[in-house]
Amino acid sequence: MASAIISSEPVKLSFLSVGRYLSALRLVFVALVFAMTLTPLLTIVWFEFGYAIFFLLMFFTLAVGSGLGLAVLAAIPILYPLRTHPAVTPTDVGLARWEEAFFFAADSVKLRAWFIPPDPNSHRAAIVFVHGLGGNRGELLLEAAMLRSHGYGALLLDLRNHGYSHGKLNTLGFLETQDVCAAVDYLRARPEIDPTRIGLFGHSMGGVAVLRAAARLPICRAVIAQSAYSSIEDNLAHGTIAQVGLPPFPFAAPIVWLGERITGLRIHQVRPIDDVAHIAPRPILFIHGIEDQTVDVTNGLRLYRASREPKELYLVDRAGHKSVMLANPGEYEKRVVAFWDRHLRYESDATG
Repeated sequence: MASAIISSEPVKLSFLSVGRYLSALRLVFVALVFAMTLTPLLTIVWFEFGYAIFFLLMFFTLAVGSGLGLAVLAAIPILYPLRTHPAVTPTDVGLARWEEAFFFAADSVKLRAWFIPPDPNSHRAAIVFVHGLGGNRGELLLEAAMLRSHGYGALLLDLRNHGYSHGKLNTLGFLETQDVCAAVDYLRARPEIDPTRIGLFGHSMGGVAVLRAAARLPICRAVIAQSAYSSIEDNLAHGTIAQVGLPPFPFAAPIVWLGERITGLRIHQVRPIDDVAHIAPRPILFIHGIEDQTVDVTNGLRLYRASREPKELYLVDRAGHKSVMLANPGEYEKRVVAFWDRHLRYESDATG
């Protein structure tokens, strides 16, 4: 059952998503045009300096054009990830009470989610769950079901340009922060939820989004960031670029340049390592798999060191990027439930 829950099925490309891919591929065409415009120069070089210099310049021209083209192709799955849908629903993991929800981000992007109400006889606390790049709301369904068995409610969000939510572009945590803020607003308006008992739980890019949102939302009482990256630039060489099979040199610079042109953002605008210190005095639990090959465990260590007390660090042995809970389910449940109980259940009772 566990593997079925975290798996997802790709959705066929719509005309809109094909259009986005073609838009990005136009940059490949620009690179080829660049190579073609140098043809007259190469012809002059042939007659004036001989074939050796001619072939050298031709190689350089083709290399530049091909490099830009490969950079575009590498950026496409990051900025325009293929949408996936959950393979199961909350019903399939034994949750009888849940509903489809939708709401709008500050920039009017329509977002969809599953709302799972808390135990009506409990503390009425709820947690926003935010998936990673290319995922969907089903990615953290196991974690939500585990916490529902302890009385907690949940809102499992499809980020923009993911799952069934609208949106045309992924920004690796920048605009996604607005999505988390909108999810918190939705929970605060639900009569089943105590608005002083809302927590955030994010995985990978979702971890970045919840850290950035918590620094801007004092109403959020506690945060769990799982497998989150400390900044985009810290992970270009051995994370983002490595996943698409390209060496950091010479592709890092053109990928950054293209990404910034397509999104209109700058890479330094997504630096959760600069946000974590602003979350205190609200607590953060950083969770990271020691064997994470996508977002190296050093990211979790950097985030932990940059944050202020109260903070906790849980490094999971033999866990990769997407197998953190499954590596040691019993210990994972113990640590995570204890964190939420301390900071959403009992602490709220003491301060309320």
